[in-house]
Amino acid sequence: MGGRLFRVEHVEADDEGDQQTLTLYGLPNETLKKVPRVQHFGLSSNPPVGSHGMGLQFGGQDGSRLLNAALGLEHAASRPRKQKPGQTTLYDDKGNATRYLGDDGIWHDAKDRPQKLTGKTIEITGTDKVVVKVDNMTVTVTANRVDLGGEGGSPVMTQAGPSSVVFAKT
Repeated sequence: MGGRLFRVEHVEADDEGDQQTLTLYGLPNETLKKVPRVQHFGLSSNPPVGSHGMGLQFGGQDGSRLLNAALGLEHAASRPRKQKPGQTTLYDDKGNATRYLGDDGIWHDAKDRPQKLTGKTIEITGTDKVVVKVDNMTVTVTANRVDLGGEGGSPVMTQAGPSSVVFAKT
């Protein structure tokens, strides 16, 4: 017997082993347990309960179900909308997102939640300008100038006299 596709609803996941397995609602009055979830390399997720996807069923000659697999699984309320062709968004159910927007660049958005970047050396490179903002404080770095507290201001005093590259607002 060949494979059949059917709609499934995510109930629970076991993400401890080598492959994530799911408990799913399948056909009417049917709960499927320990169903392997097929994921893409380089992206691992655990969809929110209530997500929908496709089940793939392979059965025996008599129509009995011998093997099920879950494909996809999407949570409609969390899915980003209005992406243009070629754009991609990596997102979760809390609104955190990394958006790959083609000519418009890459945007990371955690709203008011923390973000963490760790590494031996962290380099931020801008070809025109790098701006760091925390509440009302801004640091702007351009090719030959650092502005503390916003663009403009007076030269910062050093032991050798006024700086020609670092400026601060009072």
